[in-house]
Amino acid sequence: MADVTALAASVFGFALRPSQRSAAEAVTGGRDTLAVLPTGSGKSAIYQVAGLAREGVTVVVSPLIALQRDQVRSLSGLGLRAVLLNSSLHAAQRAEVLATIRAGETDFVMLGPEQLANDETLRELTGTPRPITLVAVDEAHLVSEWGHDFRPEYLRLADVIDAFGRPPVLALTATAAPPVQADITRQLRMREPQIIVADFDRPGITLAVRRTRHGLPEDQAIDDRTVEVVLAHQTPALVYALTHARCESLAERLRLDSYRVAAYHAGMPAAERGRVQDGFFAGTIEIVVATSAFGMGIDKPDVRTVVHAGVPGSLDEYYQEIGRAGRDGEPANAILVYDPRTVRIPRLLAARSRIAAGTIHAVVDVLESRSGRVTYQELAEASFVSKHMVERVVAELLELDALEADGHDAVLIPKRLPRTTFASVAEAGDRHQAVLTSRIDAARHYAETTRCRRAELLGYFGEHYEAPCGTCDNDNTAAAAPSGMSAPELPGGVGVHHRLWGPGTLLSRDEHELTAVFASVGYRHLTPAVLANGVLTID
Repeated sequence: MADVTALAASVFGFALRPSQRSAAEAVTGGRDTLAVLPTGSGKSAIYQVAGLAREGVTVVVSPLIALQRDQVRSLSGLGLRAVLLNSSLHAAQRAEVLATIRAGETDFVMLGPEQLANDETLRELTGTPRPITLVAVDEAHLVSEWGHDFRPEYLRLADVIDAFGRPPVLALTATAAPPVQADITRQLRMREPQIIVADFDRPGITLAVRRTRHGLPEDQAIDDRTVEVVLAHQTPALVYALTHARCESLAERLRLDSYRVAAYHAGMPAAERGRVQDGFFAGTIEIVVATSAFGMGIDKPDVRTVVHAGVPGSLDEYYQEIGRAGRDGEPANAILVYDPRTVRIPRLLAARSRIAAGTIHAVVDVLESRSGRVTYQELAEASFVSKHMVERVVAELLELDALEADGHDAVLIPKRLPRTTFASVAEAGDRHQAVLTSRIDAARHYAETTRCRRAELLGYFGEHYEAPCGTCDNDNTAAAAPSGMSAPELPGGVGVHHRLWGPGTLLSRDEHELTAVFASVGYRHLTPAVLANGVLTID
């Protein structure tokens, strides 16, 4: 097996961190590997080194077009052959890239997730004269319905990897709580994977929550407190808002205080978003007020402050976004501006993501009227349902073994669907909705807790932390200080069973609280009394 440490130094000119080295060695040796590493820890270095060590074609699936382009530039600058295939290419550019793949003249293929449904792309990749020896899945939490930004197109990955001859799989993410880790390995059909989870703690980031003032309208309360917080902290700064309108209003307020500020959200033209991003990197823009559309692939080392104007949809999302602060190793601040009224926004977005009963009925009715092979597009046209929603319904049916996948874009329908098909999909939707709601509740719990915020945040990811941390706003309170009581001898990660909610996993515990996650209801914060009275038992 190639020496990945020597390869990293001689070809790429960098030294691998211990977690990078462990992941690169595992996948170079042919082991499926899931690496959960903090934002800014150099995940791309792993597939660069391992891909070169495996001496074939490495396919990298990533939703980040800007990052794909950066990777192609850097690899090409080292004399390695790298191409990208995504929706941004013109027809002539696409034809040129496919010809390069067909000729076997590439080492790395950067693939946008939409290409997983493109027959031409997959035909060229499966027929390449050089074998595909590694598939890297960046932002792997997107494959998991437990993840904070689930994308149905990622569900095709396992079948695509099979079509490539099942080379080793490297899944990479910065935000994967234990249930997300388990779902990633299952959805990608990883074989006895090596799971490498780095320390989630970012001790250089001070954590705080600032409540809004009572008696003010919601919009004014949020804007006033957010502007006050930004004025009290250093720039460069990122301010995350929940809506496009809040981005614009906050940006306008901050401009009045003589800051160089820009808004950034999906409602803006792509060219304008690009100018904002470039200006932030160049330092001509001090503060970006953005929705969660801004961030993935952003690596500006000197961000000093990250402010959230309202409760995010999950702690996964929150952790990833505050992780953009202090990457240069210097102190940074993460402040959540909290008003209980803002929780309705992520709740509304979660409700909109639910698969409507009418949608399930429409797709199932078409399936029941047919047999044999049917494509997602045919199902969408026959049911008058968007292809995106068809993919979600079919994903649930595949999970229930009611259908069988036939390649990346079609399914095989049995002669008779189970009579319980509709009810089963609806129940799965209810469970998914419960999980989404529980993640919002966990974010609200973080905002309202009186215990050490670092312990609260890390506990969500299954990491036990001995409070107090000394760098959060709660550490001077009695609740955050050590109480002298001994915590139950229960390590995170053990199986538990709740009398009402069934099986689950204990994520963290201290003398005040247990945090556990259940497949039926999602995340729950419990008092230690549930162990004493037998409501919760240890497997």
